[in-house]
Amino acid sequence: MTAFAPLPEFARGPDILEGGFVVTDLGGGVHGITQGMINTMFLVTGKGVVLVDAPPVLGDHLLSAIEEVTPKPVTHLIYSHAHADHIGAAHLLDRSGLKIIAHELTARFIKEAQDDRRPLPNETFGGTRKELSVDGVRFVLDYTGDWHQAGNLFIHLPEQKAMAAMDSFTVKNAPFFRLLLSAHVPAYFQAMDELLEYDFETIVTGHMSLYGTPEDVQTNREYLRDLRAAATEALRTVDLKQTAAAAVPESNRQAELKVWMDAVVAHAAELMPPWDKRLGGTDIFLADNLNAVAWSVFID
Repeated sequence: MTAFAPLPEFARGPDILEGGFVVTDLGGGVHGITQGMINTMFLVTGKGVVLVDAPPVLGDHLLSAIEEVTPKPVTHLIYSHAHADHIGAAHLLDRSGLKIIAHELTARFIKEAQDDRRPLPNETFGGTRKELSVDGVRFVLDYTGDWHQAGNLFIHLPEQKAMAAMDSFTVKNAPFFRLLLSAHVPAYFQAMDELLEYDFETIVTGHMSLYGTPEDVQTNREYLRDLRAAATEALRTVDLKQTAAAAVPESNRQAELKVWMDAVVAHAAELMPPWDKRLGGTDIFLADNLNAVAWSVFID
């Protein structure tokens, strides 16, 4: 079994109670819900609830969490993107009169998936922006590019100074796997810059149990820059032919690439400054993070 460093206290978040979830008041009628591995948010309006996503690991707890705050019905559901780990419990909601809102690219993915757990949105938009007014509350839905999946949204509540950017980063922790399985690494780097252009105090990012601030976005951006600097230097100094020749039978080109990139990642890890006092899980996902960034630096 692989041994990992204990998760530092600052990266852990609240203990999850026996009920299986924790509801956090984020201010201005906005509440966060988490069961430890995933999180989302909802806003209570004058007539109902606007919910962002419906994660299946929350399941029935999702409605129980909302009922802890208000008896009002869910009137609007905004899909942040099409991935089932974030919207796979949408079928549990009462859909009579429910507006399900998404980018048209998200709707296309869901239609192709033919997944009954993810009902098709009944209100979609193309382009880069849609503004909603729900009971006088303004929502700004921005599609700035495929930083995670085509159709992924930044969801901004300007008056509440709250954001949702699901799968953008993991608050106070290193990004999962290959930068949260980013669809396009340069766009992922750019997304961190774009997030800091919004006026917000709290950001909900979709995973684990912590909610972030602009400072957390900045910290993640600094970590990404260190990844890119280390990967760039490792690519410059680790020679493909020399590395592959030492370990691979001649003419096995795929194996040569594998051995070379493993060596690039290993050297880049040696070049990385220490991050364990600022982010949790850096020992868990460092190699994955560096692999994604190194390939991007090499080909993008």
